[in-house]
Amino acid sequence: MKKVDYIIVGQGIAGTCMALKLLKEKKSFFVIDNHFHKASAIAAGIYNPVVLKRFSIVWNAAKQIERLREVFTDFEQLLNKKYIYNFPVYRIFNDEQEKKTWLKKATTHPDLIDYLSTDTQQLNDFLSIKEPIGSGEVLNTGRIDLTNLLQDFKNYLDENNLFLDEKFDFDLLKITGDSTNYKDIEAERIIFSEGYNILNNPYFKNLPIIGVKGEVLKVKTNAVLPEAVVKGKEFLMPLEDGNYFVGATYDRDNVNYDNTTEAKDYLVNGVKQFLNDEVEVIEQKASIRPTVIDRRPIIGEHPTIKQLICLNGMGTRGTMLAPVMVDKLYNFLEHNLPIDKEADIARFYNRFN
Repeated sequence: MKKVDYIIVGQGIAGTCMALKLLKEKKSFFVIDNHFHKASAIAAGIYNPVVLKRFSIVWNAAKQIERLREVFTDFEQLLNKKYIYNFPVYRIFNDEQEKKTWLKKATTHPDLIDYLSTDTQQLNDFLSIKEPIGSGEVLNTGRIDLTNLLQDFKNYLDENNLFLDEKFDFDLLKITGDSTNYKDIEAERIIFSEGYNILNNPYFKNLPIIGVKGEVLKVKTNAVLPEAVVKGKEFLMPLEDGNYFVGATYDRDNVNYDNTTEAKDYLVNGVKQFLNDEVEVIEQKASIRPTVIDRRPIIGEHPTIKQLICLNGMGTRGTMLAPVMVDKLYNFLEHNLPIDKEADIARFYNRFN
């Protein structure tokens, strides 16, 4: 029987950040995962402190970005590869009222002054971009290359005998006293970080996780574009291979992993609203985000089986949320520090029987 401190089920962005935390804290663990449809793996990985629809600050934005840079720098050092790409985000204005609201918040809103530029003409030199009213630049933004990071870290775990490439079989889980046994592994705690798939988990299936399907594209264009994210109706983001990311759709009604022509056309037409040049679709992918009814993560222990832990609900901002949420969860588990009530699973204990 192998004895470890933790088993992590799921190697999306949250499970990956938790595994790194355990490595740094010299805790023993195994990661178990073989779910090919990870929302994190196809996500843009953009980090951005501003909600671009309403020009409002993201919850705990400053702390999230500070910790994000620390954690993903640790990944770069561990794996000796580059994953952090710093570049601005430009939000194209739809009308004069949006521009007026942006400039007012950029100069008077204390939480936004450090993040919203007052220069609204920075894309004038890029003739391929249509922005008759101008655009606003969001500062302290960039992208994490999640696709390569998740695969590289999986390879690292595999090489160090810390990864089991298999579906977690709940029939083989034995809970006795203060420990858990899974096959030939005895663990003090099991952290379930399964994303949308947690709805198939018999211990956490009643959590209010809402699956939201997202389809994304990789495209090619001859347009001369800035080294930046351009946000009109859709995001257009440069990738390291000279192509561009477009996305994502937000579908609550057709929650599956199928690529659709409708989504492809929707995304391409969204880009054409602000791009004069044609785009060629190179690749299309779909996955399901785990969102929560109150738009906050869900972390903490099962109400009655304290060895079973939930790390879930990162939603559309998992790149920013995961590092901070992992810290909160680890400090709760190892140092008995309280979890912020906004993210604590205890707010949903009434859903457990």
